[in-house]
Amino acid sequence: MKRSDRVRAFTLIELLVVIAIIAILAGILFPVFAQAREKARAAACLSNEKNIGLAIMMYAQDYDDTVVPWVGPARAGIPTPDEGRLWTGYLQPYLKNGTGGVSASRGVLACPSWSEATLRVGMDSKDCDGAGAEESLFPAKYIFSHYGIAWPQRTPSGSGTQSDPIFHYPGSGNDLQGPITTSLAAVQRPAETAIVSDAFTVYARDGRIWIGFGCEAAGFHHDGGNFIFLDGHSHKIVRNAERYEKQGSDGKWFEQYFTYDRE
Repeated sequence: MKRSDRVRAFTLIELLVVIAIIAILAGILFPVFAQAREKARAAACLSNEKNIGLAIMMYAQDYDDTVVPWVGPARAGIPTPDEGRLWTGYLQPYLKNGTGGVSASRGVLACPSWSEATLRVGMDSKDCDGAGAEESLFPAKYIFSHYGIAWPQRTPSGSGTQSDPIFHYPGSGNDLQGPITTSLAAVQRPAETAIVSDAFTVYARDGRIWIGFGCEAAGFHHDGGNFIFLDGHSHKIVRNAERYEKQGSDGKWFEQYFTYDRE
């Protein structure tokens, strides 16, 4: 029997076909891997918010069923940023995990999906703050958290039409007129009333504390953002959460997740 010593090699066409197949498979699989990675990040983010929601309820139990303030009175001799007077500081005895930082927050106060790019998707949209809204805020001097909390409103806003629905945030804390305290007993629909969302709590370049809450969350997890509600649970709301409306018994429309004193 005669044996040939010649070894057959790939032709150029065969090599190009193999490369093309690998490129096609990569094009199919890489987006799948990216989606799987983002789902894992979103789940971790939601887990963080569940812990924050539990801390908010524990705070309420210790402070006469009141909502944790977004900010308390300034303390003499303590420079900004003073995390102890912010909601993130008030919750530390219950969280014991997560702090702010110059470049990023850490622990349960950090969302793995957070970036200025993800924030910009919701924040810059026409039905939120508009293009370029974050330019004066970022890069921030100090990031307390990748989440933002509702601030207090002395009176509701909005006329009650579908194009201008009522909203009344359930926050506590100080405004220009002094302290405001919201009681959990005043919240008509705790399972539908948001108190914290994906967004930010930062010490901005202009030397002030800024908080994002609500529509800014819309771009964090593909097509929506995570929210904490005043019964302690957390879940994702698809698209801009401020666009969900309900009509009250008086015929007036209100924002479903951002109006605490209407049924």
